[in-house]
Amino acid sequence: MAGPDEINQGDESDEAYDAAFETHRAALYEQLLTYADEHDLSDGFIADLVSDLGLSLRMVAYAAETEKPSVGGLRLDLDRYARELGEAVRDAKKYAADFIAEAKATREREEADGDEEGDSAEGEGESRQ
Repeated sequence: MAGPDEINQGDESDEAYDAAFETHRAALYEQLLTYADEHDLSDGFIADLVSDLGLSLRMVAYAAETEKPSVGGLRLDLDRYARELGEAVRDAKKYAADFIAEAKATREREEADGDEEGDSAEGEGESRQ
């Protein structure tokens, strides 16, 4: 069986592709978050950068992986890419309520954890006086 680095979309094993996709997605996501934190970049700015990179990489992939690339072929591939992105956005919209509920719960947990840390730091400061 091919390793994750050898998997491409043409492989017949959907499970292997899905596993490799999730592994690499998680790793790149962590690297992006680290980069954003190091450079104090907002999530929205990073999303714009990644979208731009995705489009550029799709164009490069077409030119590199097509035996005889053409302007018309690239345009068709970009139309396909736009449809794929549209489907992904439509799927995300279906789960918007779940996503927002989880985001709010995470925010509340983080705020509660921050309050607890602040309370214990204040208590420590008071005992030293």
